[in-house]
Amino acid sequence: MSVVRTNLLDLASRPGRFEHHLTVVARIGDAQLEIATASEPLYFAHVNVSDEYAMALPTGDPLVDGFPLRTFLSDAATGEDLARYNHRVGDLVLHPLGAMHWPGKLRPPYAPIVPPPGMRRCGTSLVFCAGAPTSAGDETRAVSAGRDADAKPYAATPPRLALLDAFHEDPRTLARVGDATLRLVVRPSTLAASRGAYVVVLAAETGATYRACDLIHLLPGVSLDASGIDRALVLEGDTVAASPPPDSWTGLPDSLVAPFESGRRQPLPFSRAGLAAVEPDATEVTIRIGASSARVPRYWLARTLFRITLHRPLLGYVETYGGFFFDDRRQATDGIVLGLRGGDRITLPAPEALSLVEALYRSVAPDSYAEHFTD
Repeated sequence: MSVVRTNLLDLASRPGRFEHHLTVVARIGDAQLEIATASEPLYFAHVNVSDEYAMALPTGDPLVDGFPLRTFLSDAATGEDLARYNHRVGDLVLHPLGAMHWPGKLRPPYAPIVPPPGMRRCGTSLVFCAGAPTSAGDETRAVSAGRDADAKPYAATPPRLALLDAFHEDPRTLARVGDATLRLVVRPSTLAASRGAYVVVLAAETGATYRACDLIHLLPGVSLDASGIDRALVLEGDTVAASPPPDSWTGLPDSLVAPFESGRRQPLPFSRAGLAAVEPDATEVTIRIGASSARVPRYWLARTLFRITLHRPLLGYVETYGGFFFDDRRQATDGIVLGLRGGDRITLPAPEALSLVEALYRSVAPDSYAEHFTD
């Protein structure tokens, strides 16, 4: 078959999926598209291994699609906020290489959001990035007309900022990562790519063949009748052919670690390989590494630790509230680093580090904690 498709909302809503699990749905060389679903703020700040562009997709739920979004860009060494985006569904925002990005960053006391039974709502995000270390793009600031106030620098020398409203921009290339581009098309009659491509439908006419959030794979040289598509993103490579659809189209990615409710709790206090955790109260743990210590919210720490195990082999740098971090960017040569920002750290071979992460996860998760929501 020359044209195959799936729907990103359908993939994101499958029973058994995990929140904030960045699931790869398309690849071209090292570049990839990922999706993630979430009903909670992100648990950690992230420094990726490439530039990363993210977009909240339209879900059709007015409550979700009208929710105002905010992402902070921070200095990875100091934690100082350098800029922030106010964004919404359809905005493509840049998380530049080297800066921490944190969507939905909470303030103390970092209390989990508990919706009433039956009222949980999930958003779905599309992410364009690379799956291997990739150089950053140029220094150009790119913000849609009338949106300057929504990409606000805090520092005298802010990181690169881009906020592009895909529902109002004219057709053009919006983003580049490595050898691949993400191009906006408006009311195309046909779509084709000599090396193949992936098409993300953003909006379509009622009754059209394709609908919003469809993901279409085009084989090289095949022409797609795009009648009824109002707006779409096209991912294609300059020199590299689009890979076939990954297994995530037909099955859920495996969890390499059992979720908390499927395993056995381990006791606190915890101590292994120079990292210790003690329980000052039911909502926090104190993490100690060397002479450094920090109080970390148990709920968000558990969420972060499980995501670390989901995102093997390469996640980058992640840091949760309290400054606890995990850094696997140099694991092949130096090992994996766990530490407290501005304080002490330990470096372990990858298998030992991931074993520690799993054991710590099973120790710090609070009572009644679960990865799978039931409401």
